[in-house]
Order: sequence, then C-alpha cells, then structure tokens
Amino acid sequence: MTLICDINLAAASKKLLLPHSATVKVYLIQLSTYQRQPLLGYYQMGKLCLSDYGVIITDEWVRSAANRKGIELDQWLVTPDTIQGILFVQMTFSPRFGQPLVGNSLSQKPWLLSSFIASFKAAAAKRVNLRRNQPGQPVWQRNYQEHLITEARALTKLREHLSEATGQPNQRGSA
Repeated sequence: MTLICDINLAAASKKLLLPHSATVKVYLIQLSTYQRQPLLGYYQMGKLCLSDYGVIITDEWVRSAANRKGIELDQWLVTPDTIQGILFVQMTFSPRFGQPLVGNSLSQKPWLLSSFIASFKAAAAKRVNLRRNQPGQPVWQRNYQEHLITEARALTKLREHLSEATGQPNQRGSA
C-alpha cells in the first residue's frame, strides 16, 4: 500500500480558471529518490510507513504547492522511492496578443512547472539533509518524469490508477 492524498479538486479547478486570461494544463509528475533508495518509507504488513524523510517530503510537497501561485495539487501518491502527483498548472496569456507570457507555444512545458519542481526538490533536499546531518548529499534523481494529460477520461483513469495503488480502490485520503 502507499500513501495517497487528494486536495479538493472542485476548489482547485474554480480557483485556477480565470476567464480570458488563463487556461489550465494538467500534468502527471513523478520524482524518484537518488539511486531509487527507499528513503521515504518502508512497507510493513502491506502498508506504507513513512520515514521521517517521507514526512518531510510530503509536508514540503503540500507547502511548495500552497506557496506557488498557479500550481494546484490534485491527487498524489508516495512510495518508498517516489512521489507522484497530478498537478494543475495555470497558463497565463498576454491580453493583447493571446500568446503565453512565457514560451512561444501551448505545446511547450510551462516554465512554472519546471520552476515548481526545481524549488520543491531543493527545499525538500535541504530539509532532509538537515535531518540526516548530511548537507549537500543528493536526495533526488536529476530529472523527473512528466506527462501532459489532455483528456478528462485520461485524468479519470490516472486517478483510478493512483487510488488502486493504495490497495483500496476509489478511496482517497487527505493530507
């Protein structure tokens, strides 16, 4: 089993949809620990027990999203060596030209997403390394995986998949 958390989707969607000035992209993100070390927790009797580092990571995941305008968490999942999450990313457009303010194409990954991931990884690594008294040690793999979700049906299937990963289908926990 894994830890799965859900932020109120309806509130997130209403908060992000700004008429004529923005649109929302939905991404599935996966970050892995350095060398896939089971740093975030362990399984005991079929249930995930978060380590101190796992608690730090989950706290920083929620905190980072709350502090970043234009990023909203949907459902997310922690395993001993990964954190996965569905993120809503606000894309802001120039009112004069109808073009994204950053980047030149709607198909490009938004700068806001890259910035969010980089700042989350840095803040989480710093807190974990302070806790384990090993400053500067790698916590995360260099890259991360992302997948743009373009259809409501695909989003529903991903949510179901994340729920099933807990061993308790269609049940969502809260942070």
